[in-house]
Amino acid sequence: MARRFHSLFLLALVLITVPLLAAEIPATQLAGKPKFDDGNALGYFIWIDGKTWKLRWTTFGAEHMFTGRVMLGGGTFTKFKRVDPDTERKVIAPGRAPMVVRGPRGRVVGVAGGRAPVVATREEDLIVQETETLIRWNTKTNDDVDGAEFELSKDVVAARFQLMIEGKPVPNQVQVGKENFRPGQMPLVVRIK
Repeated sequence: MARRFHSLFLLALVLITVPLLAAEIPATQLAGKPKFDDGNALGYFIWIDGKTWKLRWTTFGAEHMFTGRVMLGGGTFTKFKRVDPDTERKVIAPGRAPMVVRGPRGRVVGVAGGRAPVVATREEDLIVQETETLIRWNTKTNDDVDGAEFELSKDVVAARFQLMIEGKPVPNQVQVGKENFRPGQMPLVVRIK
């Protein structure tokens, strides 16, 4: 009996404290763009402009790894767009066209093969809508701004943001709405209804 009571007590304690570990704010607090300069701030910025939710991240110029996700409670994403991602493919060495080879009297004796361009891909830069209810990213950002924009169906109850820099939650580097409010805890849950 005492063991069962102890188990129920622990379960109740977990159910009470887990919601306290997340920052919960109303969607109305996200109205208006926060003040920040591209490349002159470190962190995440979230706001709502009309029906469009906007999420941006930037740094002071040093390269940082930004990872995170947005998950919906009820409803779906109706629109999704990447914002200003770094170039996904970079040409390291240009290609070379095939060349005609001429003999000593100027006659064509053959064709020397060309070479395709050498291209590097940046697969670590990923901003995708994985499912109808999940957006995920994993990007390296230095002095520019990356991010996403999305719209939600009318039946969404809440949006949950998990925001990390260098693999660690950064609740003090998140600013929302025109007042640049800092939620101070992670994950950030935005209540819509």
